[in-house]
Amino acid sequence: MKLLLVLALVALAQGRPENGDKIDYRLLRAAKQAETADIFVTFQESTAETLQAIDDTRFDTREDRLDAMNSALVRLAGRVQSNVLSYLQGRFEFKSLWITNQVYVKGATMDLIMVLASFNEVKSLELEEIIELDTIVEGPILRGRQDPSGEWGVKKIQAAEARELLGTSTKASQIVVSTIDTGARHTHEALRANWFGDYGWFDPYDANALPMDINGHGTHTTGTICGAGGIGVYPDAKWTSCRGCATSSCAQNALLACAQFITCPTRPDGSAPDCSKAPHLVSNSWGGGRGATWSV
Repeated sequence: MKLLLVLALVALAQGRPENGDKIDYRLLRAAKQAETADIFVTFQESTAETLQAIDDTRFDTREDRLDAMNSALVRLAGRVQSNVLSYLQGRFEFKSLWITNQVYVKGATMDLIMVLASFNEVKSLELEEIIELDTIVEGPILRGRQDPSGEWGVKKIQAAEARELLGTSTKASQIVVSTIDTGARHTHEALRANWFGDYGWFDPYDANALPMDINGHGTHTTGTICGAGGIGVYPDAKWTSCRGCATSSCAQNALLACAQFITCPTRPDGSAPDCSKAPHLVSNSWGGGRGATWSV
């Protein structure tokens, strides 16, 4: 392994190494500056064909479609990723992602990067993207509701009229909304009554069992969507949340883990997936840099 590392570094000094066209230039640069890097392994076989097959198939219910899509993507990842996962097992910390058919590797060394690039089924290796959050601007704390019938914005968009119209076709209790954000404080007075409960929370960072939010942004966005006391557009809906962002940044691996959770929710420990509990709407109040395609 030491010899492989030396050869890799020599190749890097001379230019792109063998299979170097698979390695993103930002990862090569990071590998020169540090001993390890957090990376994504992308495979030659993408999810496009599988998703198209699901799109071309008629299903009796939304739940049937979600179950079929989840099963097909899990099978695809299991088949395509098997050799790479076998190599990583017991050697490195990694996470298999069926939602994009990728593998996330934490703390990949340069010699590991070279080995992964040598797999024929591997298409590319990229450095994980970390999205920095804007600094929170502290404002005055307002206590008590001046107008519990609704915030100015809630009234302006005629939310009450929209709820009445929606009520003619579906029951409010059937609507489930979600956020991929900094989390949500389930004890907040505007949110505590309509949390979805089991299958309503996932934290890929710290595996907290109950919804929490150190930053506050996710609690705000969840409240805007369905908070009680006049602050939410649709307060009768149930809400779920996934902590795609930590206190000051959003890690790509966490955001994609949240995408999996939204598509087919699990319990907080990641067990017992149940696609029938997928929300009808999901808010993503975060954004990456220009040219990023992984989040599209």
